[in-house]
Amino acid sequence: MIYFDNGATTFPKPRSVVNAVERTMRYYGANPGRSGHKMSLKASEIMYDCRKNAAEFFNADSPENIVFAYNCTTALNFVIKGILKEGDHAVISSLEHNAVLRPLESMKENGVEYSIADYSPDDEETIDNFRNAIRPNTKLVICTHASNVFGVKLPVERIAALCRIHGVLFCVDAAQTAGVVPISLKDSCIDFLCTAGHKGLYGPMGTGILAINSEILPESLIQGGTGSFSSDRKQPSILPDRYESGTPNLPGIAGLNEGIKFVMKKTERNIEKYESDLALRLYQKLKKIPGVLLYTDSPKPHRSVPVISFNIDGLDSEETSTILDKRFNIAVRAGLHCAPLAHEFFGTQDSGTVRTVLSVFSTREQVDYFASSIMTINKFKKELKKVAIDI
Repeated sequence: MIYFDNGATTFPKPRSVVNAVERTMRYYGANPGRSGHKMSLKASEIMYDCRKNAAEFFNADSPENIVFAYNCTTALNFVIKGILKEGDHAVISSLEHNAVLRPLESMKENGVEYSIADYSPDDEETIDNFRNAIRPNTKLVICTHASNVFGVKLPVERIAALCRIHGVLFCVDAAQTAGVVPISLKDSCIDFLCTAGHKGLYGPMGTGILAINSEILPESLIQGGTGSFSSDRKQPSILPDRYESGTPNLPGIAGLNEGIKFVMKKTERNIEKYESDLALRLYQKLKKIPGVLLYTDSPKPHRSVPVISFNIDGLDSEETSTILDKRFNIAVRAGLHCAPLAHEFFGTQDSGTVRTVLSVFSTREQVDYFASSIMTINKFKKELKKVAIDI
């Protein structure tokens, strides 16, 4: 199978990631930080090594500022629900994922409000939109680094600086950029960085990271055993224990550690260039096919990540996806991609889009085959549409 659904989860994983998960399951199955025997101590070492490498990767102050979550959604909820209280106001972009939108919607009944600042291809206009959305009671701005549907990047460094000027906390959803775009917390005004471990960091599912770059900390949403201060009835206030109650996903964290090392070895710059070159090749080929609808300009490394959304005129996005899967053995994602705001902004809320996302394991030959398959589908879409319906 040709796998172009890397925006959901990267596949395949590096061999080192697979080996680390298996090795941990075979030899280091004890709870980290809960016991004094050598297997538990080894498990703790594995967790700390991943924490240390993640801190280096994101240029965080210390390993303790790296909090493990079960995905990017969990990390975002830690921040949103841990920071905002009754009477507070938040600002988000018009491209946000439901991982941001739904928590804020659920908090309306608790007296939390939010506003939407429109994205614009013009960075100055985007900044003005965020500036105009900030109120006296704005406590938090949450912004995706790059759209998971259309790949366009927002000027998060400038938005972060704007937030710092206004005394507002800033949280970035880096689910589509971590591992592809260099991110340095020390060189930015980002307070909270949330990301998935299973996408551009090439770790297993069930892993995520919250990197903290602020002295103001969210309240903990989950309380329980941390292996520390066990005689205290209250949740520890120290990092990362404040947010890591219960038994962690040690095999996943071990795999994530190897995924981070894999990216560090290749470097984000090289990964970004490789994937961007492939994305440009795909975009240019799709643009030449009559009936293919593209929604963004040609991808550029400094303006977007290698995510391309399109439709074929006369076909529903789900129909195109089904045909690609059943007839051409190609995996993509279709529909609204859990990001209705982005689709409303680009006018695709009724049709959804076919989304292709490349990875370091994608090849030019796969891109060419994909484009050829789209050309065939467009040519015989009436016949293939019937096949898609029958399937």
